[in-house]
Amino acid sequence: MQRAIFGMAMLALATALPSAPAAANDLGCQVLLCLSNPGGATQYAQCVAPMTKLWQRLATGGAFPGCSGGGVARTKVYDRDSTARRRVVITFNDGRSQTYSLAGIERLDGGGR
Repeated sequence: MQRAIFGMAMLALATALPSAPAAANDLGCQVLLCLSNPGGATQYAQCVAPMTKLWQRLATGGAFPGCSGGGVARTKVYDRDSTARRRVVITFNDGRSQTYSLAGIERLDGGGR
């Protein structure tokens, strides 16, 4: 339920803001929106590219991208080397935190990375 509320809040925020040129943290915000979708991170075609970039970034030892929109203060990935326990903890500006599983995200629809 919290994931659905978070997703709707992020979507409402994204649609309410005026369009602007891409910023450095767009990938992180896109990924958070996609991960918050109860139907799965790649249910919608618009999420395939950002999620693929995330998987490539994590697979090569990169950090989880940050997102300053929506009140997100920081993100941290735990158990990066464990495909079963990998997760990201998102800490919001008000001190709340939310954990999202990243387990098994290496493949997209059974295909390659």
